[in-house]
Amino acid sequence: MPVDKSYQVITPHGVVFDVNALVIAPEQCCHLRTLSLPFVHQGHYQVVEKVAQLYDRMLPGKLPCHMRVAVARPLSRLQGDRLNEQRHDILNLLGASVSQAVTTLVGGPAGFAAGLVAGGAAGTTTSQLAKSRLPTFHAGDVLVSLYARVNGGIGPQTSSMLLII
Repeated sequence: MPVDKSYQVITPHGVVFDVNALVIAPEQCCHLRTLSLPFVHQGHYQVVEKVAQLYDRMLPGKLPCHMRVAVARPLSRLQGDRLNEQRHDILNLLGASVSQAVTTLVGGPAGFAAGLVAGGAAGTTTSQLAKSRLPTFHAGDVLVSLYARVNGGIGPQTSSMLLII
């Protein structure tokens, strides 16, 4: 199965992605596992399996599915550190916003001290939950981003997933 379009994207963190764009017609879905991705060297089977899973998740029926597969070049240590710093910023921001919201909600009727305690507990719990869900990046990791879109039916539907090899 051929790729329709290939191009390159460089992120603000310096990560270089080679992007393959393709349109999967309904009659081609059985050939997804023969997809040729020229930029995937390690883990080609894993990437192709995730492409097939994402296509199945979209349930396109008789509509074409527009898909993009972006494969990063292996991360350097500096790039991994920058992505991890961004991860910590997200955790802090999420915990602070939940803490502030709970403090405001509980603090009014129950008192200021109760609001601070409830807000602190909620913020810490939210940060820990998010920390367990967000990936940690290392030098040599290859990031694979998959994005799918189907137009029509009940409206445009999109889905994406990230794979770290």
